[in-house]
Amino acid sequence: MLNPSCHASAFSAKFLLSVASVLALGAATLMPARADIKIGFQVPLTGPAATDGKSAQIAGQMAVEDINAAGGVLGQKLELVTYDDQAKSDQAIFTANKLIGEDGVKLVVNGSYSASGRAAAPVFQQAGVVMIAAYGVHPDITKAGDYMFRLVHLGPPQGAATALYIGKTLGFKKVSTITMDNDYGQATMDGFLEATGKYGIEVLNKYSYSLKDRQFGSIVASVKRDNPDAVYATGYFFTGGPLVSQLRAAGITVPIIGSQAFDSEKFIEIAGPAADGTYIIDSFDRDRKDESLQKFFAGFKTRAGYSPEGVAAITYSAFKLMADGIKRANSADPAKVRDALAATKDFPLLEGNMNGFNSLHEMIMPISVNVIKDGKFKSAGEITDLTAFAPPEK
Repeated sequence: MLNPSCHASAFSAKFLLSVASVLALGAATLMPARADIKIGFQVPLTGPAATDGKSAQIAGQMAVEDINAAGGVLGQKLELVTYDDQAKSDQAIFTANKLIGEDGVKLVVNGSYSASGRAAAPVFQQAGVVMIAAYGVHPDITKAGDYMFRLVHLGPPQGAATALYIGKTLGFKKVSTITMDNDYGQATMDGFLEATGKYGIEVLNKYSYSLKDRQFGSIVASVKRDNPDAVYATGYFFTGGPLVSQLRAAGITVPIIGSQAFDSEKFIEIAGPAADGTYIIDSFDRDRKDESLQKFFAGFKTRAGYSPEGVAAITYSAFKLMADGIKRANSADPAKVRDALAATKDFPLLEGNMNGFNSLHEMIMPISVNVIKDGKFKSAGEITDLTAFAPPEK
């Protein structure tokens, strides 16, 4: 027969243990879980910009995976929240509102074209969301407000740097220009045209085309009549490829200088041997002896099946910079991240060392130039006169 006092003691112990377990469980439910830090990502996965969008998406995923594999940020993992904006203004606004309202995102990378970036920027600014535009170049993106940043030289400074390079480095004085008639093409060409007088460049004629154009017969015939020293063209790789191919087929042998968005393996694939000799302004040095760049290059090629282009490198760098901003802010609070990003100095991008941002959060950094030789991108130097293509302060 059991001793009653022993039975009571055993019951009391069990009761106390149960109470302690309940209290512990209650305390655990009251303590918030360590949530991931959400990073919104707008990228064109369908439509005419889908090729660039795919590259940007792969690069963004690689960046987040690399950051998380290294321990994340502030002890938390980054969670990528991706939406297809189709590189369209209406979709950019729609997906921006979804990121804010449905996903509760406070930090965003826009890996899309200028039309998307300039449409989304005011939405994010009003909501106090930090946005880094990876490669959208229209001035209105950063003019939307102090939560906006840009990690590529905006269009007019790219154009001004091109005038310097053509007039001083290459020494050409008579130029025909061909402009893609959209935000990116026009903004970049505007910067070029404004700077030509500084370098003694005469613009023989100006031609334009639409984003949908792939046949350039009348423009090619006119350029041939111009007999220029060089041709400067703005556009994307999928317009630049056919344009350069048709210029060469018509017997135009002078150097062709292309804008930043020519920077793609697809440009070489489309233009074929005609691509050789084309200069690309604001490209990046693929052979630069940098461990991070070479690791990214190899990893991207393994994953994508092709070599990365400028949009991929810039997008990867945008995520790395955002993570660094969170770390320096010691917080994912957007106002604190904004202030940390604004104070960035000497940050190592894949494309090279960024000096920092100006008061309008425009990037300050030398501009790299590539030339295509034997079907490959080769460094043609840097444009280092920062005052010649200084971004606006307001």
